[in-house]
Amino acid sequence: MDVDASIAGEPARNQTRKNVPNLHIPPTKQQTVNKKTQPKRKFFLSLLQTILLVCALMLSTYSYVQLDTLSAQKGNTGENAPEMLVRTEGRIADSICTEGGAEIYLGNDLNSNGYLDEDEVTSSTKVCHGKEGLSGPQGAPGLTTSLPTSLLEIEHLDIGNLTCVNGGILIHSGIDADENNQLEVNERASSDAVCDGLIGSNGANGQSGLNGAPGETGTQGAPALVEQHQPSPAVCISGIILRFGVDDGLGDGLEFDGILHDDEVRSSIQICSSPLLYGPISDFASGTANGLTTNCDAMVWMIEQQRLLSAGVNGIDGCELWVSEGTDASTQLLLDINPTGDALPGLYLGLTSVQTPYGERVFFDADDGVNGRQLWVSDATVNGTSPVDDSGDSISVSSSSKAVIWAQGVAVKSGDDALLWSDGYTVESVFEHPSFNQIQQQSLANETLGMTTFATEMLFSNSTHLWFSAKSENNIEPHLLTIDARLESWDLHPTGASQPNSPLILQNGIVVAADGLDGRQLVRLLEQGGHTWLTSLLHQGTGNPTTHIAEHLGIHQIGDVLVFDALTSGVDPQVWAHNLTSGNTQIMSTSIVAPGDWAGGIVHQQRVWFDCVAPNVAHEICSTDGTVSGTYVETDLRAGMASSNILGFASYQEHLFVLASGQVDGVESGSSLWHLKDGEQPSLAYDPWPGVNNNSASGTYGELLLTEHHLIFVSHDGVRGHEIHAWSHGERTGDWLIWPSSA
Repeated sequence: MDVDASIAGEPARNQTRKNVPNLHIPPTKQQTVNKKTQPKRKFFLSLLQTILLVCALMLSTYSYVQLDTLSAQKGNTGENAPEMLVRTEGRIADSICTEGGAEIYLGNDLNSNGYLDEDEVTSSTKVCHGKEGLSGPQGAPGLTTSLPTSLLEIEHLDIGNLTCVNGGILIHSGIDADENNQLEVNERASSDAVCDGLIGSNGANGQSGLNGAPGETGTQGAPALVEQHQPSPAVCISGIILRFGVDDGLGDGLEFDGILHDDEVRSSIQICSSPLLYGPISDFASGTANGLTTNCDAMVWMIEQQRLLSAGVNGIDGCELWVSEGTDASTQLLLDINPTGDALPGLYLGLTSVQTPYGERVFFDADDGVNGRQLWVSDATVNGTSPVDDSGDSISVSSSSKAVIWAQGVAVKSGDDALLWSDGYTVESVFEHPSFNQIQQQSLANETLGMTTFATEMLFSNSTHLWFSAKSENNIEPHLLTIDARLESWDLHPTGASQPNSPLILQNGIVVAADGLDGRQLVRLLEQGGHTWLTSLLHQGTGNPTTHIAEHLGIHQIGDVLVFDALTSGVDPQVWAHNLTSGNTQIMSTSIVAPGDWAGGIVHQQRVWFDCVAPNVAHEICSTDGTVSGTYVETDLRAGMASSNILGFASYQEHLFVLASGQVDGVESGSSLWHLKDGEQPSLAYDPWPGVNNNSASGTYGELLLTEHHLIFVSHDGVRGHEIHAWSHGERTGDWLIWPSSA
């Protein structure tokens, strides 16, 4: 609105009364009044008032009697109170929001259906688009003036103010007419309040217990809070993030402390005054030289610190460790680990972000040119980046090494065939974890005596359970170590090595591909010991048990169905499924082959999506729900027999993103970022190098990383070489409300 206006539930401000004309009775009616009837009229009015007064007294007496007979009941606790919800709706241009905008509704989910119904709305506010700026003065021929930018500004309201008695915020929006990136008072086009909720009243005392014990007093209802944050500059230059919640101590929150903790947040609104950012965020090697290349393309996003750590080469310092906040300007060399050559961070172990007792840390392997390749750790600062060393004990890394997150640190198969654990400061054998007591450590030492060749086939974890392969009595078999120091071992192949791999977590255990007496099959390992062979596949050509299973697509679960790849005929694997309930195993398609050969697979919307080769479409995207009828080709991004070269998948809510080559109106996109959503045609989300015959070759190096706000991958834009690009997915997924600049 053009002026400040009260929202629902807020006292109206003092306003000047309108000039209302006095009621005027026409003379003809005044003359017809019979003065003799006035005493009767007065008597009648007096009688009516007396009757109404008696009725009111009777109703009051009845209410008192009823309330006195009701048993007092215990009040609802804050935890049982209805959940507070926020709903937003777009608003077309009208007399209130002349440029359109949005309506923000707040209220309690009284019927617990997860949606804020109309009769549950307790307050609402309008946030309007800023008005279009005035045209600039006539410029020189051939040039046009640019219009000012619309901005948003948040003003905090303290408790006790007239607008929001319990505190809150005012959202000011308008046009930055003087282009100083600040919204001055005279530039505000609208101001809308979002108020904190009232503190709930105490519940009534409960009924008396046995022997006259006093009833329990109801718990005080927790207040609703609204919190405002600035968005990451890597996503939105000018905007706000509003978080709505209840100060009830939910999860790890602390109740009634006036702070909105993460677990207390019920919903949020993210608003940006311009389209979300995208584009290259690195230029390690200036010009068209590649900043990322083979063996120098590892990356990881630090969730807590909102930073990207990556390998990169600038042509001067070699392949070293770089850090970025997600913008081109913030990307810089963090540390030249190897001053005389290439450190190649993450060459064998990649970069892994872990929540340790000391905060978020990234573990990776690197060569400093002196001590060989070792395990390193970084907190994204220069001083916090160093080799992992515990009083001279470091962890060597080789091409056979592996690392997984386990027990607030990482479990690492070292280059000298040891299975070690570290939190960045301490280095121990996994069998001597600091949480194990001496008796547990001694017991594990006896049980693992003689074990060698750790994790050459498998190293897998679900944070508390560490599954690994090891050689014992000349056979490589699976083992399990739990955080409470329990060790389980299996002998799946009594006459040979089972060589387990491709693990998938199942309820009460995992499923792996392993060798047994009937060839290589799927087997289920139970946490408490014991196992069950699930499949007995044969190669149709030879009649022998299959030897290739879950090598490309891996194993994925949809309900009680396991989807995997297996080579049972010809030269290409096919899609198979095993039903855990019925025990039935069958092929999903005889025409779809090579599932997951390039990009593997991903579970999305209760389907497994994977790259495939199929008749008439060549290399495309396929999916399956674990049934024959539900297995088919999803796309034909490049019409006909031209392959789409699927390189990577990422899933976010109901949205699926993929690096692939496609066509838009017959024009080749090259390898770019595509978006798929159920019921919609695939669409090109981001082409780093648009134009006819241009190919950004996205995904040639590195992987497709998904963060809360970005999709990050390596691409070529025709100006820089292969560099890191970030694309903010919030507009496509609807996570952000966009207030675009006037055009």
